[in-house]
Amino acid sequence: MLILLMYGAMFAVPLWAVAVVVKLISVVLPGRRPDWRRDLLLRGGGMGAAAAVIVYLYGIGLVQLDASEAESGAGSSPAAPCRALPPGTLDQLAGHEPSYFPLGFDCLLESGRVVESDGPYGLLNGLAVGFALASVLLLIAVGILDEYRARKGVTGGVTGAVPTGTGARPAPPRG
Repeated sequence: MLILLMYGAMFAVPLWAVAVVVKLISVVLPGRRPDWRRDLLLRGGGMGAAAAVIVYLYGIGLVQLDASEAESGAGSSPAAPCRALPPGTLDQLAGHEPSYFPLGFDCLLESGRVVESDGPYGLLNGLAVGFALASVLLLIAVGILDEYRARKGVTGGVTGAVPTGTGARPAPPRG
């Protein structure tokens, strides 16, 4: 069942990439909104969160696929991720244990020791955490930018605006 999530994540990657490229192009073209910096930070945070979810769902699908292959069919023992263990350790293999958080596939030895198997799980964990952290940092930057603008009295992303509530009028245009 979890393998279907992996396929959904694989189909979401091209859509995610197109959305990122379209947003970057819209920032470069003339005629952009005055608050484009805030908008870019906010959408970047959303895209980072989407990337973290996509990578994590892909990893869950890989763990489930390895667990499914290890539990049924000819040639399923030892589990495929555990086959890369050194020959001395491979002889002591007693079982396997899939892990969904963090992503991983552990090989259990007769002595009770747990050995991490080969696979892309470390990379996928790192990517998911990196994207999530970047997303949080971008959203914090949006909050800091909003707080800065609120303290300066800047509204609508236009610099030089008169703070509200001061009773001051803007100077007439020179000309």
